[in-house]
Amino acid sequence: MSENAKLADLYREVILRHAASPCNHGASIDATHHACGNNPLCGDEVEIFLRVEDGMIVASAFDGESCAICMASASVLCHHLPGHALADLDSIIAVFEQALASGDSSELKAFLVPLTGVQRYPSRVGCALLPWQTALAAKRLVV
Repeated sequence: MSENAKLADLYREVILRHAASPCNHGASIDATHHACGNNPLCGDEVEIFLRVEDGMIVASAFDGESCAICMASASVLCHHLPGHALADLDSIIAVFEQALASGDSSELKAFLVPLTGVQRYPSRVGCALLPWQTALAAKRLVV
């Protein structure tokens, strides 16, 4: 099986698993940061909630209605973002955006690699990025 076929299988598996059973969807986390985002091209609407203590993201949750790709991306965010410094959010997202634009995932955090499968579908890239861009907006909006 080629590397591209393996990545495509992994992409499908991650999207389906996270979309079917999203991590922290609708969870209450006593957020310190919150933002709403939408993708008018697809109709995705997502709210991201972060709880930050001493500069560290200790919990994250999301709510909203969205397509499977956006739902899966928000679920990945909620599963993997806790434990990271809030200050690191900008670079995580910048590298993710760059990987989606260029196809080079060598600098990307491993948990984001399966989401790069959307780059083959340019109209869906915004769906994968929306939760992360909304998290970045939440970084700047203290509750």
